[in-house]
Amino acid sequence: MFETLFSERGLSLDRLKVLIEVRDAGSIAQAAPDDPGRQSQYSRQLRELSEFFGCEVAQRRGKLLKLTEQGERLAELAREHLRSLDDFRAECRQRHVVFTIAAGDSLIQWLVIPRLGRVMEAHPHAHIETINLRTIEIVRQLTEGRIDFGIIRKNAVAPGLKAVSLGVVRYVALVPEALVSAKKKLTLKEALTGLPLATQTADGQFTAGLREIAKTSGVAFAPALACQSFPQTAAALRSGRFWAIVPEIALRELSDLKLHRIDDERLGPLQREAMLAWNPRLVRVRPNAAKIAAALQRELVI
Repeated sequence: MFETLFSERGLSLDRLKVLIEVRDAGSIAQAAPDDPGRQSQYSRQLRELSEFFGCEVAQRRGKLLKLTEQGERLAELAREHLRSLDDFRAECRQRHVVFTIAAGDSLIQWLVIPRLGRVMEAHPHAHIETINLRTIEIVRQLTEGRIDFGIIRKNAVAPGLKAVSLGVVRYVALVPEALVSAKKKLTLKEALTGLPLATQTADGQFTAGLREIAKTSGVAFAPALACQSFPQTAAALRSGRFWAIVPEIALRELSDLKLHRIDDERLGPLQREAMLAWNPRLVRVRPNAAKIAAALQRELVI
């Protein structure tokens, strides 16, 4: 069995590992930056893989040596193979098996981390690594098999991925008591018009929604503070000098503050359905992944 695979030299775990590193980095130069000796070694190892399989796994494109389509496919096969071996080795040595879950910063801080303890109690031999990524990058890395699980918007689920709903992320407008001078109920238009807004601007879809709300309110969209994440806008709320629109799940973290909540139906279109997604190949490559997926689906309901 497998006689042809072992009839020639050139195939090794080290060479396959290099192939994966180059695949993830994008090129040899990016996989070994500022290290000509290592780049030369990587080039030689990829050439040996090409000779072994009888096809070019890498080609020069301009000044960069990048993987070919066949090289990409081989890297995908190698990743699954090495991941299975790594899991098997961990199980044999009674060590923890690590699973990765990626999401935006707010979901990691306010949803994932507070609930992971129950997942790990049910599966004591599993360790979890959280990764903060934007939706487009989560989808890409799930498709490539670089991460195990991701939480993404329903409209971002790519063909070939399996996804289950965790619930709907709703948004609330919150104003610190220090910014509210009158006792009358503050409206969303009044807040947009006269109060300093701190908002998350890294999420293009969310920002577009806010622009539309401002437009329908007849005011200019001019945030006083542009933040890179919702936890940053929550910190701005804590300062007492800004108001913000944040996911409703943030309320637990802000329960000690005196905040006025603005209810307005125009916040409705901002909501999005959150999906737990993974690549179906994951379950084949990592047998315990199905149990972890079920536990995450159960514990991360919004």
